[in-house]
Amino acid sequence: MAGQDDSNDEAFGSTPIPMQFVSNGEFMPLPQSRRQRQVEFLINRMAADRAETLGTTRRRFLQSKAGMAVAFTALNVVYGCSDGDGGASASTTSSTTTFRSTTTEAFAVPEEATLDEDAACELFSGEYFILDSQTHHVDFEGPANPALLNAIFSRFTGCPPEALDPNGPCEPGSPMEKLGRANYLKEIFLDSETTVAMMSGIPAASTNSQVISNDGMAATCDMANELGSSQRCILQGMLTPNFPDTADTGNLGTLVRDMEHLKEDLGIRALKCYTGAGGPNSSYPYEAWWLDDEDVAYPMYEEAQRLGINVVNVHKGFEQGVFDPEHCDPRDFPKAVADWPEINFVCFHSAVDLPPYQHYFDDLMRMKREEMAGANNVYTELGGAWATRVIQGGDATAHFLGQLLMNFGEDQILWGTDAIWNGSPQWQINAMKLFQMPDRLREEFGYPEVTTEIKAKILGLNAAKLYDVDPEEARCLLPGDLIGETKVIYEEQGLASPSNRRYGPTTRREFISLLRSEGFQ
Repeated sequence: MAGQDDSNDEAFGSTPIPMQFVSNGEFMPLPQSRRQRQVEFLINRMAADRAETLGTTRRRFLQSKAGMAVAFTALNVVYGCSDGDGGASASTTSSTTTFRSTTTEAFAVPEEATLDEDAACELFSGEYFILDSQTHHVDFEGPANPALLNAIFSRFTGCPPEALDPNGPCEPGSPMEKLGRANYLKEIFLDSETTVAMMSGIPAASTNSQVISNDGMAATCDMANELGSSQRCILQGMLTPNFPDTADTGNLGTLVRDMEHLKEDLGIRALKCYTGAGGPNSSYPYEAWWLDDEDVAYPMYEEAQRLGINVVNVHKGFEQGVFDPEHCDPRDFPKAVADWPEINFVCFHSAVDLPPYQHYFDDLMRMKREEMAGANNVYTELGGAWATRVIQGGDATAHFLGQLLMNFGEDQILWGTDAIWNGSPQWQINAMKLFQMPDRLREEFGYPEVTTEIKAKILGLNAAKLYDVDPEEARCLLPGDLIGETKVIYEEQGLASPSNRRYGPTTRREFISLLRSEGFQ
């Protein structure tokens, strides 16, 4: 390309959609599939063609909205080959390969949106209140040793050592810069349309390996809310009711006795629990537990009611990782939901797992139909689940969302992304904006049409009601709103530079290395 040094860009380009499974540190990622490699190759090929036409680098093109449109087009082309009648076609001119999508696909993209930034902006337009129920970062100022955290996460900044070049797609920088609080705020609030983010964490077995504490999450929310002059960040408190009082949790504040501090001092909106954080098949030295365990869980609910906490978020699914697989089963939901009608139970990750595992998700759908039919205090959440379905193509995404809508209904599904492990959440937001239920699947399976109103509920209005957030207040650009003002300047003056970076482990070796570094066996 004349006038452009794109050598490193060609070798290590990052695509707008991560075409491989990215772990949040809780589950072991699968290897990149043949189809995912094909999508990645096609994204880069199409981007190179268009970048040359526009006189820019491939990397810079992939940071644009047109680059995002190219990514969804490639996803349609590769997965459309066997997704039924929703395929795409291709033709080649002397300089550019043209791909045409049909309107029957789950992620329909007009050709002009891959060539013109204004058309791409129109494609991804539509303003929503977006409340992300599951976001993460690493606290390098917290209880764990900063040097240890740097060593742990140096492998997972999305930059192979040979790509650390100022002219390449990965800039030099420590994990502290990439995974810390400041970059979290950039990825969530500047590089995505997220309105309000809920901080989340994973409890560690000891203080030394705690990635972020409840107090650390509260500090992030305090900073975001101060910068935004409004409620831009809310907090869920990690709780481990199965950990004994003698557990080496130091000042992590994850025991039942800490709940008053979490509510009164930190202002949590919900509890975040892990029933699989224990047992012989987990990475924790304590006993696992169930939501309907009257000795372990029920005292926690009693204390929650005393304090005015009425939401319990619980990890289910993603069983191939640090948690006891059996206790990632959602079978404990029906009794707990029935016994505690004033507490709202949220099944995080929608109990999904990576292929070929599907049984926990299927069980959750069945239980909602048969054992929790009519229950209005049980919800499902999309963190990690939506991302892993999108990168498996339109049909996988359609079946997942269709099942949720048929069984839980449009009012009991919450948005979540697991960002920033899988990068800025904007690609997942764009996937929801673009998504349309293919007619053939509606006819065959009875799935509902996914309307703008349903998307608005899923993307934020459902969670706002559950977590007591005022959507109108959060959307206003108030005086002193540094986040909003910065975003306007960032976008209008052409300063936006989405990193297209992933931060979590993408291979079995990286995942195991991460666990060992954190002290897990």
